[in-house]
Amino acid sequence: MTVLSYDIHEKPLVFESTQIYHKNAPHEGTRYCIVLYNKDFRWADTKSPRVQRNELFATDKEGLAQSADAFYLDTGTADVLPLLGELDKTTFRPDRCSGKAKPHTKYVDAENSTFLSFGLTLCRKSKEQQAMKGIADRHGINIHNTQHIHLFTQLCQYLNALHPRLFGLDSSYFYTSLIVAKDALCRFHLDSLNKGNACILGVGDYTGGELLLNTGMSNARLERLSHVFGVGGTQCEECGGGDDGEGVEKEE
Repeated sequence: MTVLSYDIHEKPLVFESTQIYHKNAPHEGTRYCIVLYNKDFRWADTKSPRVQRNELFATDKEGLAQSADAFYLDTGTADVLPLLGELDKTTFRPDRCSGKAKPHTKYVDAENSTFLSFGLTLCRKSKEQQAMKGIADRHGINIHNTQHIHLFTQLCQYLNALHPRLFGLDSSYFYTSLIVAKDALCRFHLDSLNKGNACILGVGDYTGGELLLNTGMSNARLERLSHVFGVGGTQCEECGGGDDGEGVEKEE
């Protein structure tokens, strides 16, 4: 297996998470991994996210999925300490697939791999309910944005200081959804239901934890090996690697 390793400690890296199997290396210390992504909010009867999951987010990244390449974003000066202060006093919880009380299969230690999601999320309201609110698709506002308002504010300030309009709640931003995973260790997996590429970086007082991209083995073979040797190789299709049961907008 040929694996590319990328240092993502306060270095935002863009890669095609829907097409390239990826995981993080083990780390020591407290590691917060921030993953920014976009969801396909169209209704399934219009065009399924599974049909469109190869669609790239930006026109200048045409070769990204095919080459298994990745690139670091140009970054400005950003003070990470206020963000770390909020992260360290926030209670994270075990990741669960949306609507199901079971752990994600992508985690090596699901109970100790905790996270929170922010930004836009897939709304559980019906198409008719969304239309009554003047919303033509499935997007909703993640309730963690207000439940953890100070952390959400610091995330926005830090990320947009790193790179202009990197994260926000409308299409003028590069990414509209994110998760923060605390001390998570993943198996090789795909974020199958996300739209286009993802951006990932780590913050905190830790060593190790590099992003590992599988480039030398076909995804089909990696999937087979996962059952034989425990290598890993799962497709997180339950929620696309981002949404969680408590983060979605609630029914009124």
